[in-house]
Amino acid sequence: MFEIPENLAPETYPMAWLVGTWRGYGSIGYPGIEQAPMICELEVFNNGGPYLTVNGTWYLANESIEKVDMELPGDQGVAQLTEERLWQAFTGFLRQSPEKEGELEAMIASPDGRATLFVGVVKAPRMNLVSDTIVRSATGAHVDASQLQVAMVDSDLLFAYDMSAFGEEMQSYAAGRLSKVRENN
Repeated sequence: MFEIPENLAPETYPMAWLVGTWRGYGSIGYPGIEQAPMICELEVFNNGGPYLTVNGTWYLANESIEKVDMELPGDQGVAQLTEERLWQAFTGFLRQSPEKEGELEAMIASPDGRATLFVGVVKAPRMNLVSDTIVRSATGAHVDASQLQVAMVDSDLLFAYDMSAFGEEMQSYAAGRLSKVRENN
């Protein structure tokens, strides 16, 4: 269950369940990238405009994937892990289409030289996005297509990120489970 935060722009109400600071764990793996556990951090907030701002970071963990219980809630799962090094960071914006209720647009950029325009749908507490356009610098990561599914399950955010990159077919790249960080009052 979630509450709509105060002062949230009405255009963002369908995405209100995403607002907050989240921390958890997951795994990454792809051809050429050995499967490994990761620590995930996500901040989603609204500054009063008709969109949400998204900032995320993934860190590789020191532990081997075989020693990680991947069935735990986000806050318990991340407690098993220690941070090794930064793997990925991203920032962007998420908004409901001004033309059709329930349709989403997201612009996400990452420091690997890539920006992605996603389109999709939201029906709380689920969101599905697919890449519409990917722009990369001359040395940017060669990602041809991607898709992201996010859902709230038992008060945690679960995500699955698939991509087609480096000549590979669309397949799983990352998945995780994040718990909302409780604010100290």
